[in-house]
Amino acid sequence: MHRLRPHPVKSLDNLSGRIDRLFSVKKKASNLPYQLLLDFPFELKPKKSIEYPSSSLSGFLNFISAAMPDGDIYLFGGLIRDIALYGKRGFSSDIDVVVEGEWDNCVRYLESLGAVRNKFGGFRLEVAGWPVDIWNAEQTWAIKEGFVQYKSIASLIETTVLNWDAILMNWRTRHFICSENYLQQLKDRVLDIVLKDNPDPLGMTVRVFRHLCSKDARKISADAVIFLAQKTEEYSFEVIKNREISSYGNTMISPDVYRFFSELKGVERNEVTSRMSVAEDIVKKELGLV
Repeated sequence: MHRLRPHPVKSLDNLSGRIDRLFSVKKKASNLPYQLLLDFPFELKPKKSIEYPSSSLSGFLNFISAAMPDGDIYLFGGLIRDIALYGKRGFSSDIDVVVEGEWDNCVRYLESLGAVRNKFGGFRLEVAGWPVDIWNAEQTWAIKEGFVQYKSIASLIETTVLNWDAILMNWRTRHFICSENYLQQLKDRVLDIVLKDNPDPLGMTVRVFRHLCSKDARKISADAVIFLAQKTEEYSFEVIKNREISSYGNTMISPDVYRFFSELKGVERNEVTSRMSVAEDIVKKELGLV
């Protein structure tokens, strides 16, 4: 499978420009059952300045944002990560949108458009060829379950699996919410775990391994090392690979990477560095590289 070479964005302003360029392109429709035709068959009483959207994702988001004068919508997570790493060619997955405020009104809009409820309480629909998941900011899984206290929209960056996903963009203002070192961590390709609790622990394991193998990670935190080492005790490589294929349609997780972390079982945080060196030597010997 062809892998793009990362060219991390240099600033948040440049990142905003990359996102705008991506959304100006109409994708080929996938004919999914939740496809949205953009005729908006619901009754609204918008301000006179509001125009109905064109057949583009940006038009749809502009319309919803304008129809919510007391609320905001945010892009979240994977889309921003991949655009920041690779540019518009690097993203082809689902788009996550979170809504702060006026959720009941938003639900009525989405239901009238034929959006489908997902198992975690959000909605899924397709807009101009893009699969979109829309969530209520205060009802995301980690917040509902009490793992993260909701204080403001910024609380959502504490709910992600990985640090690279911990970023939001206010669609109306183009303001980003992320850690001060977010872009530097992307540039250095430092992979870290944000929240270990997850409703799908196997899926989370696959995601972390896959990011390590496919996103050109160069460094990994001690917490991420311990997490992956623990998961090799819970799941065999075959179980992880089968789930990866089921979820993504392909496999990018290397058995050598899995074997490396399996050699770190039981590692403590203060001995990660020394144990990693030993594990690396073991794997190299098994591969005949030394």
